[in-house]
Amino acid sequence: MKSIKTSILTILGGVFFTAFVFLCGCETDSAAQRIEVRPDTAMLRYRESVTLTAYNGYIYDWTIQDDSMGVLSSRRGMMVTYTSISDPTSPQIQVITVTSTFSDSDSGSSSNPVSHTAQAYITHIPATSDLVTASSTP
Repeated sequence: MKSIKTSILTILGGVFFTAFVFLCGCETDSAAQRIEVRPDTAMLRYRESVTLTAYNGYIYDWTIQDDSMGVLSSRRGMMVTYTSISDPTSPQIQVITVTSTFSDSDSGSSSNPVSHTAQAYITHIPATSDLVTASSTP
């Protein structure tokens, strides 16, 4: 009878530990992976948008290289929408960077943050350009 109780307690302990790790996450595993942003390239005309999604991170912060070319729907979160607000006379590239910062749990201190970044490159094309149509045709 004692061995049955011990077995049940061992199983329950394992279940609770697994549930804890699953629900709370493990920053060490996440911090070891490089974050990604998808799509990492896009072509937009004036007023067109693209939704960007970040993966393999924890908390995401987004920045854009040139505020005069486009706007982000948010500066924090896994998904943001980028909208073109410029109509260039020739193609121009906007760089969007996403950063995820983790605690350095290996040192046992949260004062050593580890940051990972990924970038998306948005090509702004003139509204009258046929580059998007031509590039999507086989």
